[in-house]
Amino acid sequence: MPRPNLQDVVVQWVRRAIFTGQLKPGERINQDELAEKLELSRLPIREAMIALEREGLIRTVPRRGSFVWDFRRQDILDQYEVYAMVSELATQRAAINVSEEEIALLYRSVDEMAAHKDPAQRETANDQFHAIINRASRSPRLMWLLGLLASSVPSGFHESGWEIAARDHREIVEHLERRDGEAAAKAMREHIRHTGTHAVRFLSFPDDGDGDDTA
Repeated sequence: MPRPNLQDVVVQWVRRAIFTGQLKPGERINQDELAEKLELSRLPIREAMIALEREGLIRTVPRRGSFVWDFRRQDILDQYEVYAMVSELATQRAAINVSEEEIALLYRSVDEMAAHKDPAQRETANDQFHAIINRASRSPRLMWLLGLLASSVPSGFHESGWEIAARDHREIVEHLERRDGEAAAKAMREHIRHTGTHAVRFLSFPDDGDGDDTA
């Protein structure tokens, strides 16, 4: 079995901690504690901080350390909007290329999301759904870009929203089954926007209160 890239392990851990609210906007990342928690040396931690800064998730201040970027609600919504635009294009392509076997797999993932009560299983079904559609686009470049965008938006919202997501997913599959690329793409765009709106309601933003948001 190939050994995981240690830098990637750290990047994924910190990224998820940020987007699940475990690390708050503006919070300092203690690299010594992180190295101890992940049982790693300081080298992959430092390399991960550089990669995360390139992603715009953290900022490093000389002689002070690395801090979670001070995200605003609109920052998160903008990330989801870009994600929605690329997902829309991939879904249009998928409507042309998707196979009957992939349609069946999509319906299965929708049923699993609706049936499971465990949040982790629902999240797995959600990931499978989007991965199938992305592969069906038959565009390696779109798949790469969507993978990057998916890792740059919040995740882990277990408290609510799964029923709505399952409903959105079923609508998208039904359009794909009819080869209606325009309707499927529109449904995907609105689905991603719904997710973004849910994300900003879930996350805590110390700068701008609890006002309503629209995607």
